[in-house]
Amino acid sequence: MKPGEAEVRTTLDGSTNYGSQMLPQKTANEVIMRVWNESFFRKSTRAITMDTEVQTIPKIVSGVTMYGTTGNKNTEPTETRHTTGEITLTQKTIIGNHPIDRKTLAYAITRMFGALKDDLVDTVIDTEEDVFINGDTTSGSSNINGEYHATNYPRGIITQDPRLEMNGMRKWASDSGNSVNCSGATLALSHIRQALSKLGLYGKKTEDLILLVSVSVATDILGYDELETLEKYGPKATIFRGEIGRIYGIRVVKSSLVPDTCGATGVARTQAGGDTENNRSIALLYNKKSPIIGNPAKAQRKFTLEVETEPKKDQIVLIPSWDMALANQYSGAFCQIINILPP
Repeated sequence: MKPGEAEVRTTLDGSTNYGSQMLPQKTANEVIMRVWNESFFRKSTRAITMDTEVQTIPKIVSGVTMYGTTGNKNTEPTETRHTTGEITLTQKTIIGNHPIDRKTLAYAITRMFGALKDDLVDTVIDTEEDVFINGDTTSGSSNINGEYHATNYPRGIITQDPRLEMNGMRKWASDSGNSVNCSGATLALSHIRQALSKLGLYGKKTEDLILLVSVSVATDILGYDELETLEKYGPKATIFRGEIGRIYGIRVVKSSLVPDTCGATGVARTQAGGDTENNRSIALLYNKKSPIIGNPAKAQRKFTLEVETEPKKDQIVLIPSWDMALANQYSGAFCQIINILPP
């Protein structure tokens, strides 16, 4: 074991006798449990365990059709059968690289690594949430997040951006064609009702719906008289991280990863015009039963935290990584509200 590594192991897991470069599963499990307990998306979304890197699961496309009997006595109803389709989940790996100098380890180890655990949890949650909301595998300026430009659009996608790994909810909503245009005005109840109508059968049970908004748009919604605030839920209610209340029975969840920098069509523009062309927000209304998360069955692929030593740089490098997959069952279960003027 290299100098400094023992301090890392002792602080993160309470022992030094591991003899390998990977921190023990106890630390990984703690991070995983905190992520799953705190992430609104993981708490609200169906998850399956994947035994292989790529897994296909069936979905019901259509079900039984019922017929009336008036005027059709002694007539056999038309036969109907379930039809099914398939969803493919593909595991993608997210990885980090975090050097820490040994002087810091020597003098601040016990104070620093408590905060480091919290930072790891927040980093995993924020990275997953960013991918789940803003993921788009399209390369170049046609990506919904816009292409990175140091001067004109530093928020755009860059090389190795995790949002390029898989499509997320904004992309699904855009591809579905379900859209409500606020026309450059602030979000109103009428826009939410329009979005609800566009969901059709996927909007029948409002308890299954989530309205996902940016932090700034959430401040507007907090002023609605129609908002049922958290204290009215009752003691047994489940509350998601970022949830601010309910409208028409729909959970309203705010996230700092929902952008206020979209164009009028809900996507980022090219970089030529500068930030002034991107000053609109977007909201997503969706049925939480439609997305599916794929979790790896193998423990070492769920979340790992490895330690590498770099003696020439007098530092230790922490390398967090984990696998995840995401797919959508029904394109009609998403609707985007675009061209919202943030307050």
